[in-house]
Amino acid sequence: MEQGSVPDVFADLDWPVPPLPVIFCFAGQGSQYFGMAGQLLAENAVFRHWMLAGDAIVAARHGFSVLAEIQGGGKRVSQPFDRMEASHPAIFLVQYALAKVLQDHGLRPHMLLGVSLGEIVAQAIAGMISFEAALTLVADQPNLFRRTCPPGGMVAVLAPATLHADNPVLAARSEMAGITSPNHFILSALAEDLDEIEAELRRREVVFQRLPVPFAFHSRFIDAAQAECLAATALVRRETPFWPVWSCCTAGLTGTAMPDLIWRIVRQPMRVAHSVAILEQQGAVYVDLSPSGTLATVLRQCLQPGSPSKLLSVLSPFGGDDQRLTKTVETLRRLAETGTLR
Repeated sequence: MEQGSVPDVFADLDWPVPPLPVIFCFAGQGSQYFGMAGQLLAENAVFRHWMLAGDAIVAARHGFSVLAEIQGGGKRVSQPFDRMEASHPAIFLVQYALAKVLQDHGLRPHMLLGVSLGEIVAQAIAGMISFEAALTLVADQPNLFRRTCPPGGMVAVLAPATLHADNPVLAARSEMAGITSPNHFILSALAEDLDEIEAELRRREVVFQRLPVPFAFHSRFIDAAQAECLAATALVRRETPFWPVWSCCTAGLTGTAMPDLIWRIVRQPMRVAHSVAILEQQGAVYVDLSPSGTLATVLRQCLQPGSPSKLLSVLSPFGGDDQRLTKTVETLRRLAETGTLR
């Protein structure tokens, strides 16, 4: 498929595609918080099964409980969940388990979309990589980057992306890590430059937020990790996906003929706005499976006025996950049965 068009994305599926196809969407770092999905963990057997299965894999390999880290030992939702050794597999597991809950309800997507770490979740749900292999890659990444890369960080900026190139401080001290919507972008920088960057944004009265990550992902500042990252993924078995998988690093469909894709996912900029612009040629029902539901907010900012697309999300730091899950299931069932959201 040529980049910039989406006419045949769903051509190989064995079931009808409605006018608004369902796209399961998965996010990366920055979507985590202590206590995330706690209600589903306590009350939903399918969700709990996959969380416990993943917890056992990480505990056997790295010697700690992801579930214990998520629960936080009394830490507040507002406190940063910034220990990447725990947050990385936690983000993967919550989204994978939630997708399995929807599948258990008989719901199937027509496409999967991933952003950054979310791309690995999408590949695992699509069957491109096994659950254990994908989780192992994700859980191993923090130590890999600590061995090879200098400390860094990422800053989400609420402004048009042109600000980065037009501002001498931002252009010199950071690199564009991704454009997520017309008025929102993310930059990466070395740790020693973050304070100066944030001071410049304050001086310009630009709203920003530092993400809870210890490295400058999606930039040249992690190039030292390339060899180890490629070696770690070289022997991973890859299969043809059950569903089309859209990559926000390539702004196109992924496939088994991309052996360096895992490295590209962490190194290349996130092309979220560009990806949505392409997909919006058809429109979709975007189902945000991220821990915080913020991916739906980002996607909404990418939609043009009058877009037929619909946004659904399940999880939120503010609770009510069970009600949103019920609403999402009912909406998707209605779409599957009638071809309409009404």
